[in-house]
Amino acid sequence: MTTFVHRALYGRRANITKEDAAQIAKPATTFPSPNFKENIKYLAYGSNLSAETFLGRRGIKPLSQVNVRVPSLTLSFDLAAVPYKEPRFANVAPRENGDQELVGVVYEVTPKDYSTILLTEGGYNVIDVACIPLTPVEGIDSFLSKTLIVPTSRTRTKHDGLPSLRYLTLIMNGAKEHELPEYYQEYLASTGYYNASTWRQRLGTIFVTTSMLPLVIFLFALRNVVSDKNGRAPEWVTVLQQYVFQGIWMAYDTIWKRLYGDGESDRHEVDRESLLKLGQATAGSETDTLLVEVEESAASDYAADRRNAWTSTQL
Repeated sequence: MTTFVHRALYGRRANITKEDAAQIAKPATTFPSPNFKENIKYLAYGSNLSAETFLGRRGIKPLSQVNVRVPSLTLSFDLAAVPYKEPRFANVAPRENGDQELVGVVYEVTPKDYSTILLTEGGYNVIDVACIPLTPVEGIDSFLSKTLIVPTSRTRTKHDGLPSLRYLTLIMNGAKEHELPEYYQEYLASTGYYNASTWRQRLGTIFVTTSMLPLVIFLFALRNVVSDKNGRAPEWVTVLQQYVFQGIWMAYDTIWKRLYGDGESDRHEVDRESLLKLGQATAGSETDTLLVEVEESAASDYAADRRNAWTSTQL
């Protein structure tokens, strides 16, 4: 069953385990590489902080990497996915007064690997942002890096929402792997996470998992079948996925929320050590693999109309 689900979601992409990814996480050279100017700089701030995701599932081997802060952006969990199960994914937004500035990792990658990132990320908009290394780099005070964003106009900002324990732990593990500043790791932990704690919410989780996820698996399997050799799917597949996810949240707002209760913002908070311990028990399953693909698809749905794409000048 595991092989079938993974093949449906990822086609023939290699399945690298968390342990394998950790072994190959070390970049090829120190930052910056000799070809720094020619290579692509890509800023990761969400699940791509984790070697399990970036190297394991996306199969990207960075040439070099550096921890940075980004004064113009802040982390935002406003990208909606699946109520009761995976309410929100990470995004970034322009930083306003009082917001915590974004901290992340810039991976230096080849143009080919950068193309792979864009394909597997499913359709975020690309912007250029100024990054400041957290550790001094000779001759480089700051530099421009590309990162991915879903504009606020296409996110669920009018409704409070939280990431799942699984997803928040994935980001926190990545922050720990890269030894991001302690204050930022504490900031991530303070986000809290959504958990279906009442019997109605748990019933909603069962309903959504059994009724919606098989449909989502089918859509991803279909996408793999009809995609070209570069991983590009026909526009009608993206449109179909868009309508499915829009339908899920329309059903939640009009029916499921009344039946099952809150499926996106029931906040739970524990100390960081407990959060990491609990989260590790939820990772690595077939559902975990599926939810990674859901994240990519959700971003694609919200960013499908590229005519209104943001640019760095709007930040």
